[in-house]
Formats: sequence, C-alpha cells, structure tokens
Amino acid sequence: MIQLKNVSKFYYSKGMISSGFSKVNLAFDVGEFVVITGESGSGKTTLLNVISGLDSYEEGELYIEGKETSHYLASDFEEYRKKYIGNIFQNFNLVNSYTVYQNVELILRINGYKKEEIKKKVPAIIERVGLSDYTKTKVSKLSGGQKQRVSIARALAKDTAIVVADEPTGNLDSKSAEGIVQLLSEISKDKLVIVVTHNYDQFEAYATRKIKMHDGKVVEDERLKESGAAADLQKGEFLAGNMSVCSKLRLGLRNTFNIFPKFLLLLIVFLFMVLAVTGEYTSLKNSDAETAKLGYNDYFWNYSEDRIVLKKENGKAFNQQDYETLRAADNIKSVVKEDILLDYSIYLESDDMSYDGFPRNLNDFKGELAQGRMPEKENEVIITGSKDDYYFQPEYMDEILGHTFDIGMGTADYTKKVKIVGIAYEEPENDMYFASGNFYMRDSLMKKMIRETYGSTSNVTTVVNDTTLVYEGGGQYYRPVASSRVKEGEALVSEELNGYYEKGRAAGQEISIKADNLFYKKTIKVKVADTYNKKNFTAKTDIKNFEENDGAIYISRADYNRLFKKANYQVTVYADDMKRMDETVASLEKMGYTTLKLRDTLVGVDSDMVSIVQVPMAVILVVAVFLICYFVIQLILRSRSSYFSILRMLGLARKSIRRILDVELFVITNIAYGMFLGAVALVSRNMIHVEYLKNLIEYMKVSDYAILYAVLIVMSYFISGKFARKLFKKTAMGSYREEA
Repeated sequence: MIQLKNVSKFYYSKGMISSGFSKVNLAFDVGEFVVITGESGSGKTTLLNVISGLDSYEEGELYIEGKETSHYLASDFEEYRKKYIGNIFQNFNLVNSYTVYQNVELILRINGYKKEEIKKKVPAIIERVGLSDYTKTKVSKLSGGQKQRVSIARALAKDTAIVVADEPTGNLDSKSAEGIVQLLSEISKDKLVIVVTHNYDQFEAYATRKIKMHDGKVVEDERLKESGAAADLQKGEFLAGNMSVCSKLRLGLRNTFNIFPKFLLLLIVFLFMVLAVTGEYTSLKNSDAETAKLGYNDYFWNYSEDRIVLKKENGKAFNQQDYETLRAADNIKSVVKEDILLDYSIYLESDDMSYDGFPRNLNDFKGELAQGRMPEKENEVIITGSKDDYYFQPEYMDEILGHTFDIGMGTADYTKKVKIVGIAYEEPENDMYFASGNFYMRDSLMKKMIRETYGSTSNVTTVVNDTTLVYEGGGQYYRPVASSRVKEGEALVSEELNGYYEKGRAAGQEISIKADNLFYKKTIKVKVADTYNKKNFTAKTDIKNFEENDGAIYISRADYNRLFKKANYQVTVYADDMKRMDETVASLEKMGYTTLKLRDTLVGVDSDMVSIVQVPMAVILVVAVFLICYFVIQLILRSRSSYFSILRMLGLARKSIRRILDVELFVITNIAYGMFLGAVALVSRNMIHVEYLKNLIEYMKVSDYAILYAVLIVMSYFISGKFARKLFKKTAMGSYREEA
C-alpha cells in the first residue's frame, strides 16, 4: 500500500543542512502491525512524518498504492492525510479548549460526516477507549494517559486504512499501555498500523514486523509473523467526504468564544478599529463643514448653513397651502415667507446709536423676551442680538426700549419710524452675517418692506413717446416713487421729459412703466398729469430735497402697489438636523420645489486645496490604524496557530481552514460593530451621555455606516487571508514545530 524507494529527508537551518534519514527502502501493506524502533535521533519519527504526509521529502520516491507523490503539493498531502491516515501523536495534538467529545467529533466533521452519524458514532468510540465518564470534560483537565486515549479515539473515529502512532504508550502506565497496545493490534487486523516507540518490549508480542533505525538508516527489517489481513481485504483509501458549510460555520462560532481571553482581546482591537476609523472620517467631515463656513456669498447676505432657498418648479407663487405643507415637512425647523428680505439688512439710526439687523416676521419669533413686550401695532418691533452687544446689557436696554427710531433699507430709499417694544437675546447663526441681529415685526410692515424691495431690485424701464428710459439704480432718475399727491392712473414727472415730445409738452401724454425681476414682469400705463422743476418741486411733492429726488416718476400708491405688490415667489426653509440636510433637500425636490443649499454657494476658501492635504492625511492615519490592528490581531491569532496546524495534520484543506477563520473574525467584527451601533443608538436617544460618541456621530449618515461596515469586513477578510497564507507556507509538521 505504501512504498519508499531511496527516500531521504533533509533539514535546512541557517545555511546548515542536516539529515533526518537517507536512502530508505520500505514497503507496507494493510494487515501489518509494524513497530519502528531505535535510539533518539535515529530518524524514526521523521520517517513516520514523511509516511503520513506531515513532512516533505527531498530525495527518492514515495508511492501510495503505486502512485508517485514527488510532485505533490501541500494541498495534495492534506488530501492524502484526510483519506488515508489516522494519526496518534506523541504530544497528543489535541485541542485543549475542546471537550473529549468535541475532539473526536472534530475529525468526523473534517471528513464530512452528517450530524446524525456523528451523534451515533462518537459516544461508541469514546466508550471503546474507556473515557465515557469524561465525554464533556475539556482535554486540558485530563491526565497524559487520558489525552492519549482521546488521540487514539480520534484515529479510530476516522477509520482510515492507515494508522500511524508516535510513542502511543509514552505517557501511559504499564497497565494502560497494555490496553492501548492490544487495541492497536486489533485495529491492525484490517488496517496498516505503524508505531514508533523506544519501548519495543511493550509491542513485541503483537508486532508482525520490526524495523530498527540507526543514524538515519534502516539497519533491520524483520517480519515476525504473517499479517492478520483477510484474504479478500479491499485495499485502498477511506472514502472521506468534504467538510460541510454547516460544520465550518459551527467550528468558526465555537472557536470565537471557547477561549474567552482571546475573544475579549480581539473584540477590544476591533472596537478600537471601529472608533478610530469613524473618528478619522467624522473629523474629515467636520473639517469640511468648518472650512465651508469660512466662505462668503456676494448675492446672499444671510447664508446660514441650514438655510435652503425654494422656488416652485412651475414658476408659480407660493400660497398658504404651500406654507402649511412646508411647515409640516420632516426636518424643517422654520419657514420664512419673506425670503427676499433675508438678504437685505435694515438699519436703525438715531443721533446716539446705529444698529443693523435682518427683518423677520413676528410669527417666526420663538425666543423669550429679556425685557419689554410683544408688538401690538404695525410700527412696533422686537430687536434681538448677542448678549455681548452693548445695547443688550441690562443696564443699557433703557436707551432703546420704548424709544422710536428711523429704520431704512440698504437697498431702497425707504425709511419708516418704528418703536422698540421688546428686546431678546439671539446669537447670530453665522459669523459672516452683514448684520448684528434681527428685527421682528408684524406681517403688515413686512409686506410693505417686500414691496419696497421689489421696487428697488427690479429692472424698471419707462417708455416715453417710443423712447425707453432705464432706471439703473444708485439714483432717482426714472425710478417710480409712490406719492399721496398723485391720483391713481396719473403721474408726476420731471419737466425734462418734455424734451421727448415734438411740442415740448409731456403733460397729457401716456407713458408705460415696466418692472422686471427674477420672479415676475409687470407693466402699467399712466397719464402724465403734470411736470415739476426745482422751483415747484416741494409744493407738488411735499418733499424738500430736490437734488436727491430729481428725475423720479411719482405715481399713486395704488399704481405703485400694482407694479410691485406681488405674491411670494421664493421661500426659505431652515433645516433642523444638519446631518439630514441632503435627505431633506431630496424630499423637497420630490415635492416639486427647486432647491438651493446656501452652504453650497459659499466661495473664498479653496476647499479642494484643503482636501488635497486633509484626505491623504486621513488615508495615512486609517492605514496606520489598520496596520497597528493587523499586527495585534496577528499576535493574538498566533496563539491559535497550533489549533490550525492540528487541523492541517488531520487533513483539512487550506480553503476550509480559511473559511473557519473567516467565520471567527466575521463574528467578532459584527459583535464589535453591533456594540458600536448600540452605543450610537443610545447616545442618539439621549439614554446615555458620552460626549466622544456624540461628536463622533455628528456627521454620520446611513450610507456612512454602511461604508464603515464594508471597510471592517474587507479588513477582517484581508487579515484572515494573510494569516492563512502564512500558515500554509510550510508543511503541516514544519508549521506546527515553529509554533510549538
């Protein structure tokens, strides 16, 4: 069944070559009980390892049932051991963290036995070696003799054609040794049993053949009696099956928890890896967010990062139903109907003070008054600002509370007297604001300001006798101005317009005025009722300063309202949770709105340049974390190298061992990640207060958690593969000797 022709084994160590044995010629067959003896260092154990495929050979040829093996790879020898060899090791090579039952069960799982077969076969084999009382006892708690019995039970369970035993009685008392020898003799009736021993006398009565070695050579090969093989014995291999997926999964799960200190260490390392990678990612996101805040916008003055500007996709104006729908939308903190006013500050002036702020609707005021009361009349307002501002110190509030001031808009020649009736603290949402605080006012006053804003920001053209006159801003020429002195449908214009008519008279002529802005176009026609000049200007307009107002076209308040008093075409909403900003924008777009995130409009800081520095640094740090974790995990896994080497000796293929290791690391990764998600959930619900975790998850989205999980799985898979490759670089025996 096995034949060696001029087989030699050499060892290489630090440039030195030593011989295990040389030029061995032997043949073995089923039914033989072969005892190999000789002094220590004679090569008998090395020969046994080569015969059983645990070690390679460098010279000659080893035949298995007439087939050459010199071309065998490590995987081929593993398959050979799996199908042909049952090992009984001198050092037992048992899994100490397993019970007696689990050690015997292991070999059956490796060879593809089904669960029902395992449950039936294992107890009978354990009883055969006299260990029924120790079925559930961990091997680490057994005596040397009991461990050897477990090793024999494992070889019996495999039921292969060849059983090799290295000093099987070396750790037994004489009585126990006699029982083991008898048992091996019985096995040899239908198997090939090869035993290596120093104590030949224990086996003399049972051996069918004696081989003696000295200095790496066979010096004696004596057949003592005829083999006990039956005449019709079928030679050949034990028909081993492939290890099932369930068995790999079961062993992986068992190995995860059966050595608790190892499990705890790996869990700590993976938790550290989760926190470190998440921390670096959120740090990068936070840096991007902070960098974005440093920018500016030339068009939008009020560019809070939580502001979203909306327009309807169909171009229509917003109505009350739209406002109610937006207020009820998810993650919307507030809705500002008067969006256009958010980007035009108003200023409050008197002889003693000056203060800039943004006009806000009183309905949007959610704070508490520090002093004063809520507005009741149109000209009453609440002023808000930082506690650090001079006028918001308690001892100075009386200087503005209850007093009347002129307020004006920076974009229009419009002033209004208002009375400050309330003061509240409100910190600016953005350091780059062009104003210090807010003015909260009633809806009627807000509407007037919107009208004035449309008036000052629209492109206004006036057609006079087929000549188009353009108001370009910055002055009053050709600008429509509302006046109580003018009747509806009429206009009061500068006598300069007389020059556009042949008879030199504009009075009685019709002119058209057109307002054109981002939101609408409107044209009205009025009849010139009269003209003015420097001498009669004040009498006709009731305005004293002619130089600053010359060139304006004065129309009635009703006509002015028709031209500029329009509905809202643009609305601002403020997001409640910045982490859900993208999700909120997507939801608003599905509702039929065109959106603009103000934080995406800022310029001034080159975020790409910042990213060029930050992203590589983040990658380097993540790689560094991975390498640290990788080396620590490798050190922890080395404590399991002997276990995986034992699996190799028992014939388990590299691919199956890799899958068992994959399961082990996969389970620990999922436990670590599950603990992290659990902590995140508790922090998010304010059930626990961990500031580090709170800051860590500030910028994390669902997709980020998925990416993090994928990264951890890939990392654990990489570590598993790296360790498996290292484990299989050497022969099974070489790998075991290195770890031992």
